[in-house]
Amino acid sequence: MNILVDKDLKELIEVFTNYEKFKVDILTSEEICNKAIKNCEAIFLRSTTKIDKKLITNSSVKFISSLTSGEDHINFQDIENSNIYLSTGRGGNAFAVVEYFLSVLAILIMGNKITPFKSKIGIIGYGNIGKKIKFILDKIKYPNFVYDPYEIEAKNSLDDVLSCEVISLHCSYSKEGKFPSHHLLDDAVLKKIKDDQYVINTSRGEVLSDAFYRAKEEQNNFIFDVWPSESSIDFTKFTKPFLATPHIAGKTIDAEKKLTRKALGDFNSFFNESIEINDAQNDINFFVDNSIDKEIKTFGIPLSLILKIYDVKRDHMSFERFFETSQKVSFQQFRTTLKRFGFSSHKILGDLNDESKSILELFGFRL
Repeated sequence: MNILVDKDLKELIEVFTNYEKFKVDILTSEEICNKAIKNCEAIFLRSTTKIDKKLITNSSVKFISSLTSGEDHINFQDIENSNIYLSTGRGGNAFAVVEYFLSVLAILIMGNKITPFKSKIGIIGYGNIGKKIKFILDKIKYPNFVYDPYEIEAKNSLDDVLSCEVISLHCSYSKEGKFPSHHLLDDAVLKKIKDDQYVINTSRGEVLSDAFYRAKEEQNNFIFDVWPSESSIDFTKFTKPFLATPHIAGKTIDAEKKLTRKALGDFNSFFNESIEINDAQNDINFFVDNSIDKEIKTFGIPLSLILKIYDVKRDHMSFERFFETSQKVSFQQFRTTLKRFGFSSHKILGDLNDESKSILELFGFRL
């Protein structure tokens, strides 16, 4: 069987090249086109490849796997008309994004930018990620509002959310439909954002209008992980935000393994195969003392533990070179170098009270 795999899906490449019955083509996302996939029965892609009629017409493709949670690069009507089986990673990296959010929350608390239990947090988008964040915020008793016009459970208005001290975007991207999210927060919204409000965007860059990326530096209380036109981005046109990272919020080793397992599981079911992956988990033992009990009681979250395991500022500092004129590697090349272990890879050891243990498990840590 002929298979094509995006060259950045290294774990999948390793799996399939171990089997002689598969002829594996390995290409960059820029090289993947109709001609390249023409004789392949299965292809494994990332969000950097547009999945549409132009890609699949007159090809031998029977199975497509997109190993990403986002789906705005997929033309579902074209896939439906083609009778090709489509596997996606929807929700596969949701908790990795939650961990990114919690790290940002810890940074804001440590910097006295927000007040635990008092500052309001607004969530735009009530899908896999938004639901998880709200569930956690409710448990730790942080006031929060949720806006999503497609979800009946999200009962707050956009204005409610925009009045919060922290506004976190987790909506899917769309230009069409009843409630398109393209430039959902536009220039008029930007003018209303106050100096003590923080906007976190881990959804899609185009959910914000261009003015957000050129805001005055002294008023730029933004945390951006996603950017407009990432495949051809020029950061010299942007104002450096409070925190900037290269689309890595959902990029943990744990999340990538989950996406790989899902892709292989769907491949096996479709082709009646039994391809296996060796993904035995090695715990990272992390010892803590009962000062964590006091932190959780005072702040609602274990600040020091979160920031020792993942501090967004580390990736921010690595990313600063992309705001200079000269860039030696592309945006996509750079983001693949930043990988981290998720909370679930860490086993927390120490004498903690029951409340602390419950919070740590809520955040995905292992005990």
